[in-house]
Amino acid sequence: MESKPDRRLIIVAVLAFIGVILLVATVVLTCTALFTWLEASGGSPRLNVWEIRGELPPENASIIHLTEKDFEQHPALDSAIRGDNRDPGNWYQGDTPYGVLDKRTIGSAPVTYVERGVLIESFGPDVEARNQPYLEYEGAYYYFLTLIP
Repeated sequence: MESKPDRRLIIVAVLAFIGVILLVATVVLTCTALFTWLEASGGSPRLNVWEIRGELPPENASIIHLTEKDFEQHPALDSAIRGDNRDPGNWYQGDTPYGVLDKRTIGSAPVTYVERGVLIESFGPDVEARNQPYLEYEGAYYYFLTLIP
């Protein structure tokens, strides 16, 4: 007679185990779907470009001289610096990667997450050296940030 309660206990334990597995899978899938939806509904990242002036460049600054090839490979950068999304603002004193300098917003353009990654790889900061390079084009110096909504 003892085998019947033991058998019921085993069946209940197996069903409870399956229930826990299904619950965990449901929670994981729900969280994944929610975070994917939130990321997709927030819009695309934006490339913001600032021009800086003053005593440039500082001694420890990295400078990347932009070429036509760079603009061909990075259309969002081209659009923000010299294209349709160029919209120079007023000069003001503000923080830059090399301290407080005169700067102004030059332009802003939408980018995809892939473009954002390529821009950061190509022209982004050297995290280990804590060094944000300047971009130089026709004698003007720029730096950029990509913002994720």
